Amino acid sequence: MMYTGRSKEWSGKRSLNGRCLIITADDFGMCHSMNEAIMKLWDTGAITSAMIMMPGPWAKQAADYAAHNREANIGVHLTLTSSFPQYKWGPVTRDGRVQSLMTQEGYFWGTSAEVELQAAEEAVRTEVRNQIEAAIRMGIDPTHLDSHEGSLLGLAGGRDFLELAFDLCEEYRLPFKLPRNIVNQSFLSPQMRELFQKRIHSADRRGIPLIDDLIILPYEQEQGEGYPDVRRQLSQAIQEMKAGITELVVHPSRDTAEMRTLTPSSPKEKWNITCVWTRNSDSCWWTKKSD
Repeated sequence: MMYTGRSKEWSGKRSLNGRCLIITADDFGMCHSMNEAIMKLWDTGAITSAMIMMPGPWAKQAADYAAHNREANIGVHLTLTSSFPQYKWGPVTRDGRVQSLMTQEGYFWGTSAEVELQAAEEAVRTEVRNQIEAAIRMGIDPTHLDSHEGSLLGLAGGRDFLELAFDLCEEYRLPFKLPRNIVNQSFLSPQMRELFQKRIHSADRRGIPLIDDLIILPYEQEQGEGYPDVRRQLSQAIQEMKAGITELVVHPSRDTAEMRTLTPSSPKEKWNITCVWTRNSDSCWWTKKSD
């Protein structure tokens, strides 16, 4: 199944029970090891979508791949955080308008909580717009927008930037990856549940397409966790999908020295590759917007 962009419709394959699945590789452009894995998954047809981080150190390689593989459906992973202690990135905006988004060293804040506390709204608007424009200048035809580490969602302290993001969705005629089922999550406070209900209503009023549900496993490898455990969790989550559009987000990477310096969960990211290779489900995808 696919999103047909400006026509505000979904089309393509659905299962008989109305379920469809988008399989998305996250953090395209973060590092070389992730890029290699994501490009291989695209080449083998194992994923239907990817999210590019324009501030990522390897965004240029990811953008070049997308520009030369026009069938690849690439969304812009709006990025305002840089959470690795020794591997950092900062804004694509090269002037003082986004000073509130940066540490004294010139990098993004390390957590979404710091973004909510420190960021000026106009600085956020400037930076995320410039990330979209940077993707377009590099030859990408974006298929949708979403938020890296949820920094636009307000999950840390209740200050969200979703209406700002929706403004850009309207301007660029793109959907936003916000699952409608988020309002049913037990970790939300009553205030946050009410906030998301308002934001979903706003998206509907503006005609911005949303997904229905999201599947994403914990990023970190748990003690004693192996590949069979991850595959079983993913299989169960897919089997339990309800009717509607569900997006499965994976963080694939080659298990390299580069990745092992970034995260102890490098083997788990390699397992993501094998899991999506062995999928067996109906799929859908974000695709190019029509003029």
